[in-house]
Amino acid sequence: MIRIASKLVALPVAAALFAQPVVAGPFDCSVVYDEYDSFMNKNYLIKPDAYVRIVQGRITQAQTAGQANALLLSPQRLGMGAAIVQTNKNAYGKFLFSWSGRGDLRGTPLLILRDITTYKSVQDGNGRRNYREIRVSASQMIDLDTGRATQGQGADIRYNASNPKEVVLEAINGAKIAFPMETSCRQ
Repeated sequence: MIRIASKLVALPVAAALFAQPVVAGPFDCSVVYDEYDSFMNKNYLIKPDAYVRIVQGRITQAQTAGQANALLLSPQRLGMGAAIVQTNKNAYGKFLFSWSGRGDLRGTPLLILRDITTYKSVQDGNGRRNYREIRVSASQMIDLDTGRATQGQGADIRYNASNPKEVVLEAINGAKIAFPMETSCRQ
């Protein structure tokens, strides 16, 4: 028997009460915060489409502008895109990104990944890796498990640019990527 709110409850009933799945939200929209920080909810990292509308697999630079305007980000992160990833080694995580400047002679912008966090085991928070910034030129691939550029099967994302106006960030080699296209803050 367990005492819950001044009542005695049989153990199997109490276990059933606590066995309910835990979900994020609703988010308190009256509090000033950076929505990117709330992406740390493990359920959100595993299944972001259960919380918000997403674009899955790839995003263009043009789509990123719409995403960035929808998310509630702090002033230093305004205008950035956000991604939720599952690497090809089954780590879950998130990162911010932006395209800026001239990354090559054709005028293709440089892709900058920021505040990258991955978990080898997101369920218990083990194997956390953080990378502050990774700069990516067009046609480069990045292994988010190591934080390094690679041309091998370990790469999780690729920055593809057929020309300076058509730039795409996409998942490769079995990795998955989701881009939240609306805020989790429902008023």
